[in-house]
Amino acid sequence: MTNAERWPVVLRRERDASFVYAVLSTGVYCRPSCPSRRPKPENVRYFDSARQAEAAGFRACKRCLPAQKIEPRSALVQDLCRFLEANSDRRVSLAEMADFAGLSLFHLQRQFRAELGVTPRQYQETVRHRQSTEPGDVVTYGFFKSPLGQGLVAATSRGICAVSFGPDQSTLLEWLRAEIPFAQLQPGEVTGAAAEILRAIETGTSAVPLDIQGTAFQQKIWSALRGIPPGQTRTYGQLASEAGTPAAVRAAGTACGANRIAVLIPCHRALRKDGSLGGYRWGLDVKRELLRRERA
Repeated sequence: MTNAERWPVVLRRERDASFVYAVLSTGVYCRPSCPSRRPKPENVRYFDSARQAEAAGFRACKRCLPAQKIEPRSALVQDLCRFLEANSDRRVSLAEMADFAGLSLFHLQRQFRAELGVTPRQYQETVRHRQSTEPGDVVTYGFFKSPLGQGLVAATSRGICAVSFGPDQSTLLEWLRAEIPFAQLQPGEVTGAAAEILRAIETGTSAVPLDIQGTAFQQKIWSALRGIPPGQTRTYGQLASEAGTPAAVRAAGTACGANRIAVLIPCHRALRKDGSLGGYRWGLDVKRELLRRERA
């Protein structure tokens, strides 16, 4: 496919495209299906793979996650979520969503609920509620050193709302801005919160208050995770059962992946049915180390 043929694919946001595109003005590369605003064509560069884009100095988009391998159904639902978030200022009809996804209304709702545990309408209401409250939220953030690498913690007046680990402070701050784009971020003192996170890394326990934002299903899964004793694990199927929806195994895994409060909401304690680690948004090495410490 020539570059001239690739640009219309980007404009149509095709989900099955086998390339990524990068934007010179932002230094970020995306999937063609990314719902972000389309750049000027003269600022776009195309690559056959995420590895090529990163070798050229571009960073992965925090919205469409082009460096991650995502199954087709998961990618579709992810695109639908980004579409709803980008249009949170209005009510998006199911017919419009079905047209965007290229699905019937029945299959749209069936695939969405299987992936996330909630209907498209429920997800849209959660997004609108979250975005209506976050603009007034002042989020204080800071960095700390940990056995898991460079750490970031962010908190509102209600409690810790984000914990992450990464290679450096700039990458972590970019992650935070992508996670809570409507909040007012300010650097501040986080010594006490960092101490609680370090204690949780060492002991598996913490009593610090959290400010948890998510769908009703996600919050059920996160609550089930917090009820797992240190040193123990649960399968995604067991978490789904504890949330009252035994069939929503895949949605339970997606909820774990959506958790933005590492360690304090212990999604590292969730495993596949066969006992393998499954996924972890902060890397399998971090998940493995957390489990090793708790089991010790």
